[in-house]
Amino acid sequence: MLCTQCGKNPAAKYTVTTEEGELNLMLCPECYRELTKSAERDASQEGDSGACPACGTTLEEFRRTGLLGCAHCYTVFREELAPAIMQVQGKLRHEGKTPNADASQNYPLARELETLREEMERLLREKNFAAAKKLNARLMEINHKLYRGEEK
Repeated sequence: MLCTQCGKNPAAKYTVTTEEGELNLMLCPECYRELTKSAERDASQEGDSGACPACGTTLEEFRRTGLLGCAHCYTVFREELAPAIMQVQGKLRHEGKTPNADASQNYPLARELETLREEMERLLREKNFAAAKKLNARLMEINHKLYRGEEK
C-alpha cells in the first residue's frame, strides 16, 4: 500500500492522536517524520533528548507512539530504552526460541560455540592470550563437530 500523504512510497500503519481522537494513517517513514516534526513544533514540546541521526525519530516520539523509526534508534536511545525492554522481556539480549529436539540435535553445541566466541573476544580485548589459546582449542573442537560431523 502506498502512503496516503505523498502517494509515492510504501506505507506502514500509524496511529496519530489528535484533539478529535485517534487517526489511523498509512504513511511512509518520510511523511510520518514530517507529520511528527510539525506536531512537535506546534506543541513546542520540552525534554527532547536529541534525535536518531539515521531516521530523525526523537525520544518524545517514541514515548508518544511506542514506535522507533529504525534499527539505529535502539543504539541511540539505548539507556532510555533499557528499563522498558527489561520490564517487557526480562532480558536486554534477544535469545530467540529453542528448537525442538527433532529440529536440531546440535543446538546445545551451537549455543556453547556462541558463548565461547564471546568469551574469546573478551579475552583478546584483555590481551589474555594464554587463556584465549586454551579456549581456541575448545572452539575448534566444537566447530569440527558442528560443521564436519566429526566426534573427537
